Amino acid sequence: MKETDSHGLLHLTNNLISLERGTDELLLVNSFFMRPLYVARGKDRVKLVLREANGKTQEEVEGLFPRDSGLVGMLLHHRILSDTPAEKERYDDAQIAAAAAAPPAPKNRMSVFLLVTESCNLRCVYCLNGAETYLKTSSGSRMSPDVAIASITACLDQLAPGGTLQVTFFGGEPLLNWPLVKEVIRRCEDELQPARGDKKIAYHLTSNLTICPPDLVEVVKKYRITVLSDIDGPPEIHDRCRPYLGGRASHAQSAETIRKIVDAGVSVALRTTVTSINQDCIAETAAHHKSLGASNCGFVPVCAVNSDRQYLPDALLPDPYRITAELIKLYRSRIWDRQTLFPFNEYVLKLRPGARQVHGCAAPAGLTPVIRASGDVYLCIYLVGQEKFRFGTTSRAWDRRLSDELKVSLHVDSVRECRACPWRYACGGGCPVMKLAMLNGVEKNPKAEEYGRRINCDFTRAVLTELLWDTAEQAKDRLNSGKGRPEALPVERPSFC
Repeated sequence: MKETDSHGLLHLTNNLISLERGTDELLLVNSFFMRPLYVARGKDRVKLVLREANGKTQEEVEGLFPRDSGLVGMLLHHRILSDTPAEKERYDDAQIAAAAAAPPAPKNRMSVFLLVTESCNLRCVYCLNGAETYLKTSSGSRMSPDVAIASITACLDQLAPGGTLQVTFFGGEPLLNWPLVKEVIRRCEDELQPARGDKKIAYHLTSNLTICPPDLVEVVKKYRITVLSDIDGPPEIHDRCRPYLGGRASHAQSAETIRKIVDAGVSVALRTTVTSINQDCIAETAAHHKSLGASNCGFVPVCAVNSDRQYLPDALLPDPYRITAELIKLYRSRIWDRQTLFPFNEYVLKLRPGARQVHGCAAPAGLTPVIRASGDVYLCIYLVGQEKFRFGTTSRAWDRRLSDELKVSLHVDSVRECRACPWRYACGGGCPVMKLAMLNGVEKNPKAEEYGRRINCDFTRAVLTELLWDTAEQAKDRLNSGKGRPEALPVERPSFC
């Protein structure tokens, strides 16, 4: 039985991702539905059928290719071809606006970032925290327990039953306010969690780990706190990127704390911010992460603008094509597997059937609120201190208007540079910080803007291409070995923001 009305004219999807490899391999994806079709051989025949099918009925095509009716059915099944003229292939302005204005549904998962202090003991060369927007030295930079608990409570109120709130202790350097971290956890465990038994509270610490309170390992282990730290390369590279305020080396102390936590049986994910300083030692850095006992390894291209809306020096920006090539080489080396190497472990989630990406991150949906010591709530860690992107305080209900506005303006079918790209529903348009910086009146910097475009587009497309081919290979291997269809993709992974 045919799946669709056979009297319609067939048309090729406007969202077609078409990849070719070697002499005979073809990979086709309608990114709106994300059901990849891998052609191991017969590439030219498939391309011929697609050319001839466009604008004809299914019967006409099968008359031209009587031995290929199964192929035509498969192309329809994967939505590469459609014979339903009204089949949805994009979102129009009215649909985008209506979705943004709809009452918020309870959330299954949120991550609240608590800036427990905005001070830091390091002076990283690429710090996202601007001196004007982050209170690095002010006595007002330390959060109180009441502000933290009020923020967590507000997030719990937005969760659906069975949902999880990840409380992320952030900064600055959160271990500079370790007593607050412990107090917040105590009150969550003693007060909030018992009162919200149908919702789960999890804890996460993002720290440079140059500080090691005597009870750090005990607390981290007891409350199953996930830990993320930054190691930007072997000691000589890391110390250039992440020195102490006075300029001395920080790697040795971070490494010592990491090993203490790892030796206690706690997982530590390590992240590298990629700049021109370390772009040529990605494989070496990945091996170094492994030697430190990391559970996960991540490489994040540096953001070209900080919270003060100032661009990094041009000389610090890496070459997107070079880091793309190095990361793909690392991925193929299998030093780290797909589940433990960022960005691959996160980008593969974009390739799940039906996993349509209309935004580049969770911020427009209000899933990652950032709370500073004053109780002010911001959309993103890169936008702290910018009044335009403050959408409330812990003392009153959060204003949804900013979130609603950004759901519209950052939707891939609203962004001029994205709306005609067939990859848009696979990538979501990339990190929106550069777009928001431009909206907020940042002076033009052609090199930084081009770098941001290449990271959001070319880098993302290259990683997704690698994953599509790899997923096809894994599916082929499983079928050839008699194991059946590929296993379902994971839905959880460490966060590398």
